[in-house]
Amino acid sequence: MQPKVLDLFAGCGGLSLGLSQAGCEIVAAVEIDQWAADTYRRNHLGVEVIQADIRSLDSGYLRERFKGGVDLIAGGPPCQGFSVSGKRQYGHIKEQNNLVEEFIRVVEAVEPKVVLIENVSGFRTGHIKPGNPVMSYLKVELNRLGYEFDARVLQATEYGVPSLRRRIFVVGSRIGFPSSPFPIATHSAEATISAEPFISTWDAISDLPSLRASEGVDEFVPYAHEPANDYQREIRAQSSGVANHIAMKHTPRLVERFTALPQGSKGYDLGRTAGRDGEGPVTIYKSNNQRLIACEPSLCITANFQSTYVHPFQPRNLTAREAARLMSYPDTYYFCGKRTQMSSGFLKKYGREHEDFLSQYNQIGNSVPPRLGRAIGLQLRSLLSFPETQDQDRRFTALPLIEESA
Repeated sequence: MQPKVLDLFAGCGGLSLGLSQAGCEIVAAVEIDQWAADTYRRNHLGVEVIQADIRSLDSGYLRERFKGGVDLIAGGPPCQGFSVSGKRQYGHIKEQNNLVEEFIRVVEAVEPKVVLIENVSGFRTGHIKPGNPVMSYLKVELNRLGYEFDARVLQATEYGVPSLRRRIFVVGSRIGFPSSPFPIATHSAEATISAEPFISTWDAISDLPSLRASEGVDEFVPYAHEPANDYQREIRAQSSGVANHIAMKHTPRLVERFTALPQGSKGYDLGRTAGRDGEGPVTIYKSNNQRLIACEPSLCITANFQSTYVHPFQPRNLTAREAARLMSYPDTYYFCGKRTQMSSGFLKKYGREHEDFLSQYNQIGNSVPPRLGRAIGLQLRSLLSFPETQDQDRRFTALPLIEESA
């Protein structure tokens, strides 16, 4: 028997995929965005996708539809309001932060045995509203509903994901904590008896077809090379080729700049000598482009990574497929919608809010890496006392409590 899961704020389905890989059954997913929901439907056949604003779902409907049929409610309320970058550093609290209250409302209606909330590490110090820290709110509310409470920050690279990504996981349990709800690390900077070495950027993407700026197609094309390592063999399993692999359009000047950019350096570091007479101020290339280091895990894949990272060897930004590889999505996973999208502010300014959906890049950058979801899914499955299936990856079985990951 498999634990049954309701995934809230499901996005393109990274957490659902990881939980499914851990042997859980996703009975339904709630997601408001059209393109993210399209991606979810395409890759999670048979799962009911409720495309709606969670605030519009009546508690009575949720109770009637899911109470008694869901063991685990999981999900990540929108995280932008909890990030320590942007306006939050000046005390601004986003309206989306109160969606945590909606998550608790669903929990109260459905009464699952276990609750899992995922968010950025800044969630620990964030506020739902002034004077109401989100972690204190969750502890009080989950305790009120009969759940024990625990939380831990996990680093994705320590669970076989080839990119840095620190995320907090909050677990509430109505059946107590007979063992830790958090998995022990399976990877480290140096190989040990109990841990494999981190998976590098090049380990993840070296077999993908080489592209110049503007090259590539969105649909599946045959692989250009044989898999070079176990990670690539696993990620390519059951796939006949690679999709969503289109390079960004770059001007010849930008390609030239990227060509001159060493690994580990930023586009901001590139400058020009002074003005025409050699005495004017230096012109700085003000961009956040950073060239990834091939032999190290990627930096954190964010929602705007299309202009954040440069391929370690090729003079261009990353493709959606390369980022999906770095987030541990299998090559069978196809992302719907446009590759990139204009900003919400721009669309609103010109009365085009109806076009405001999450691009492929947004979907990938906002999601939970499936391998990280699988690791915590196996731990929660053990907590729910469901036996592990014979074919499950043994590296992710329940293990003792550990301290917060770096």
